[in-house]
Amino acid sequence: MQAPVGLTFVTYEHPLGIHTADDRVRAFKTGPQAGWFNHINVNAHDHGGHFIPWENPDAWVSDLRRTFHGRRP
Repeated sequence: MQAPVGLTFVTYEHPLGIHTADDRVRAFKTGPQAGWFNHINVNAHDHGGHFIPWENPDAWVSDLRRTFHGRRP
C-alpha cells in the first residue's frame, strides 16, 4: 500500500516549455515520474513560489484538504 500523495506545483517552478498551470499538471501526469507516486491530488497555481504556504496559503491549504479529504480511519 502506498501513502496518498498530493502535489502542488507553482508557476515559479515550471520547466521549460510549460506556460500555464494546466500544462504543468498535464506534463506531470503524462511524464515518467507520475508512476512513482500514488497521486491523489495534483494541482498547480499561477501564484506562489518555493514557499507557497506563506505566499499563497489559501491555495496550499485547499490542496492539502483535497488530498486527504475522506481518508480518515
